[in-house]
Amino acid sequence: MAISKGDKVRIRREESYWHNEVGTVASVDTTGKYGVLVRFEKTNYFGMQGTDNGNLTNSFAESELDRA
Repeated sequence: MAISKGDKVRIRREESYWHNEVGTVASVDTTGKYGVLVRFEKTNYFGMQGTDNGNLTNSFAESELDRA
């Protein structure tokens, strides 16, 4: 599928907070299992506890992503 930096992707990993969400590929590293770093607009559940902190990125395997 050859995902590259800047591509919009949909997350297929069911246990992910961002399942079925669309994010932007921030970087691709082909040396590891979870080599695709995806950036999202909204923070995950760590940012929902009265603070502005939270993760905006997560790493995924290329097989867990679909082009959006």
